[in-house]
Amino acid sequence: MAKTETPPSLVVLKALKLVVVQIETAGQALTATTLKRTLGIDQKTFDAAIDYGVSKKHLKWSTHNYYDLIKPFEIPEEAYYPAISEAVEALWISENYEKPNFYLENTSRRDSKIEGPWTRPDLTLVSHKKFSWTIGTEFDVVTFEIKRPDSANVLAVFEALSHVTAATRAYVVFPVDAEAWKQANPAQERRVKDECVRHGVGLILVTLNEQGAFAHHVLKAARREIDHEKCSDFLDAVLSNAGKKRISEWKS
Repeated sequence: MAKTETPPSLVVLKALKLVVVQIETAGQALTATTLKRTLGIDQKTFDAAIDYGVSKKHLKWSTHNYYDLIKPFEIPEEAYYPAISEAVEALWISENYEKPNFYLENTSRRDSKIEGPWTRPDLTLVSHKKFSWTIGTEFDVVTFEIKRPDSANVLAVFEALSHVTAATRAYVVFPVDAEAWKQANPAQERRVKDECVRHGVGLILVTLNEQGAFAHHVLKAARREIDHEKCSDFLDAVLSNAGKKRISEWKS
């Protein structure tokens, strides 16, 4: 069986994107010294970004340590998943969910094909919550549709909406700064919010910086009544055995 390649960190990929844009803007090959000085990238991150760029044939190394552009580079959506997953977990904990009582999984890709009338969410969270003076428990299935900053648009809302036949809540998640997004594309920002409100889809923005990833609710998703049959089939299709095991522990 072929060994799965571990992609570089998001920090390294963002550095590669900066290098590619810088060379593209200059319209000519640039030296490593010029790139590091101009972009302010530390040596370790720069070396990792360059190595990956060359290995994937986005960059070409020439004599005297010059680098030229072969083809453009875009950070893949999947590169954002680990940081966003950590940020979402921290957000749920901040909203009084105890860690043992919820489970978050990357459900974007599995070896087996999904069966049923659903598209596969990027992240799926299941939670189990009891309250002091009521009988019974609250069981939630929350889906997250993640997009890159350059795809932070209304199409994501409709993708998220496709999950609500089986989930109790659905979110779109954009790794963008709220003010920067509003200034860069005010019309799209307004439309995303309007459609989220119209359809009860939640909106979470995640700020990524040197200190880490920080998620905040812009709009909370409307909670729908659970359809146990559809939800059970959905979870069976998208969750790993580890996720199913966690749910079975709550039932015991």
